[in-house]
Amino acid sequence: MSIINMQRVAVIGLDTEKEKLMNQLMDFGAVELTDQSGKLSEEIWAGSTSIDEDREKAAAIEGKLNRAEQALEVIERYGDIKHPLFRTRRSVKKSQMGRILEEEKINEKNVDCLLEMNERIHALNEKLNKLNQDEASLNPWVNYDPPLEFTGTDTTVIFTGVLPAGTDTEKLGALLEEEIETVLFKVVGSDKDMFYTAVLTPEERQDDVLALLKQSGFSQVTFKDMKGTVTENLERIEGEKDVLENEIKKTASEIGAAAGMKDGIEEYSDILTINLDKEKIRAKLLKTRKTFFIEGWVPGRCVPDVSAILDENGCYYTFREPLEDEEVPVLMENRSMVVPFEAVTEMYSLPAYRGFDPTSIFALFYAVFFGMMLSDAGYGILMAVGCWAALKKFDLEGMTYKMVKLLFYCGISTTVWGALFGGWFGDIVPVFTRTFLEKEVVVSPLWFNPLDDPMKLLILSLALGVIHLFIGMGIKAYMQIREGHWFDAVCDEGFWYVTILGLIAWLGGGTINEVLPEIGMYMSIVGAAGLLLTGGRHNKGFGKITGGLSNIYNITSYMSDILSYARLLALGLATGVIAQVVNTMGTLFGGGITGLIALTVIFLFGHTLNLAINALGAFIHASRLQYVEFFGKFYEDGGEPFDPFRRKTKYIKLED
Repeated sequence: MSIINMQRVAVIGLDTEKEKLMNQLMDFGAVELTDQSGKLSEEIWAGSTSIDEDREKAAAIEGKLNRAEQALEVIERYGDIKHPLFRTRRSVKKSQMGRILEEEKINEKNVDCLLEMNERIHALNEKLNKLNQDEASLNPWVNYDPPLEFTGTDTTVIFTGVLPAGTDTEKLGALLEEEIETVLFKVVGSDKDMFYTAVLTPEERQDDVLALLKQSGFSQVTFKDMKGTVTENLERIEGEKDVLENEIKKTASEIGAAAGMKDGIEEYSDILTINLDKEKIRAKLLKTRKTFFIEGWVPGRCVPDVSAILDENGCYYTFREPLEDEEVPVLMENRSMVVPFEAVTEMYSLPAYRGFDPTSIFALFYAVFFGMMLSDAGYGILMAVGCWAALKKFDLEGMTYKMVKLLFYCGISTTVWGALFGGWFGDIVPVFTRTFLEKEVVVSPLWFNPLDDPMKLLILSLALGVIHLFIGMGIKAYMQIREGHWFDAVCDEGFWYVTILGLIAWLGGGTINEVLPEIGMYMSIVGAAGLLLTGGRHNKGFGKITGGLSNIYNITSYMSDILSYARLLALGLATGVIAQVVNTMGTLFGGGITGLIALTVIFLFGHTLNLAINALGAFIHASRLQYVEFFGKFYEDGGEPFDPFRRKTKYIKLED
C-alpha cells in the first residue's frame, strides 16, 4: 500500500570473508549493490583502492554460458519438445545444488556434443546449398550434349554463354554465318531472363566470334571442375544430395534423441548465470590489499537481517536515510489482492521514491471500468474460469502472474456487470428459445439494460469519472500537505472541488432538490473566485492576474476529463450490440438441425471474436483512464525498480 522505505548501507570487511558474505547476500536477495567506481576520481579513494574485478574469469564464464544457451537452442530446433501455454521455472531444492555442481563436467560434455552435431549439420547444409546452386546452374543446359570438360579440338573451340532474353537469336545466328562461314551457333535452353547458347568456331576466328556476340550482350559461362555431360552431372548431384539429406536427418535425429539432456543443461546454464552475476557484481566493489568496500540499498524492514549477516562476517557497517538528491530505487508493497494491478503501474512507470503509489486505490476502479466496458456475464465467466485454470495449472511468476490474476479479477467484475445489465452472450437465451423451442425465455437484468436506457449508463459513467478524478485530486492534496504546503492544497485542489461540485449541483441538482441549483451557483462563484485570486500567487506583477485567468480556463480540461468517462458507455454498448448481431446472424438459417449447426458455428466464431476485440479494448481504455485522467492529477513517475543482488535464474527456481 506504499513505497517501502529504503536505507543506505556502507560496508567495510576483510577480503578473507568476502566470498562467504557475497554468497549470503545473494541467498538473502534483499540488498541492491551500487557501483563504486565513481569514487576512484576522488583523491581520498584513488590512491588506496581499486575495482575488485576479474574480467578474464567473467569472460570465461560468459563464454561457457553462451555455449550452453546455444546448445539449448539446438535442442529446441531439432528436438520434439512440447511447450506449455506458459513457460515456468522448475522448482529445485537448494539441497540439490551439490548434485548440479557434480554434473557440471557431464553437462559440459553434453553441450560440446550438441554443438558438434549442430556444426556437422551446418557443414552438411553448406554442401547441400552448393549442390543446389550447381543443380540450378546446370538445369538450363540439360539439352547440351558434349562433355563439360570438352572445350574443342586442335583446330576448333567450343564456348558456352548466355544472352539477354530480348535477343533475336535467329538474326544473330544468321549474322554469324554471314560474317564467319564455318561457325555453328545453337540455343540449347532458355528461361524468362536468358538464352543459353553454345558456339563452335575455328580457333583462329574465336576472337571475331566473341566480338560479334558481345555486341548482343553475350556473357561467357564455364563449368569449372565438372566432367561428363550435363545429364551425368545432374544425376551425380541428385545422388550426393540424397546422401547429404539422409546424413542431416540422421544427425537431427541424434539431437532429438539427446533431448533428455535439456533439463541438465538448463540447470548448468542457470548455475553459470549465478556465477557470472557473482563475478560481474565484483565490478561494483572497491578493494585494498586486505579489505573491501561495498555500498547499496536495503529495504528498511530488512535492516536487522542484513545487520546479522554483516555481524556474522565481522564487517564494519552503517545505515542511514536517503539524502534529498540521491536516486533511490523503488519497491512497492501492496496487499495480495492488489499486487496484480501493479502490472498497470509498471507498464506506465514506477512512481518516484518520494512520490505516491496509487495501486491500491485505482485497483477497484480498474476492475469496475473493465467490467462495465465488457459487460457480458458469459464473457466474464469464460475469462475468470480460464484465468483461474491457468493460475492453478501453472506456477506463474512476475508480470505473467500479475497479468493473468488481473484478468481473473476483471473477469469477475465483467460477470457482475453483465448480470446487472442482463448480458449473457448478448441475448442468446431468448434468441435460442424463440428459434428452437418456440417459447421465448427472457433473462431480465438485475438492474437495467443499457441498450434500452443508455442515458442512465452515461450518467453512471460520468459520476464514476467525477469520483475517480476527485480521488486523484485528493491524493495530490495529501502529497502537498505531507510536504507542508497545506495552503497550496486548498488553493489548487480545494477550490476545484467547490467549483466542480457547484457546477454539477447548478446544472443537474434540480432533479434531486429544487434548492440545489441555487446552492450550486453560489458554490461555483466562490470556487471560481478562489481560483482566479490564487491561481497566480506564485507569479509576480501582471502574472498574478494572467495566472488566475489561466487557472479558470482549466475548467475546460476538467470537463474534457470527465467526458472521457463516456467511453464506459460506448464500449459497453458496443459489446452488447455486436453480441446481439452475432446471435441474430445465427438464426438466419431458421430452426432444425441445419439451423442449430449454423447457430453453433456462428455463435462460437462471432462471440470469440467479440470477446477478443472488446476485452482488448476494455484493457486499453481502462488503462488509459488511469494513465491520462487519474495519474495526470498527481502522479510523479521516474522511479527505478529495486534490483537486489540475488540468484537470477531462467529455468529453475531454487527453494529452501
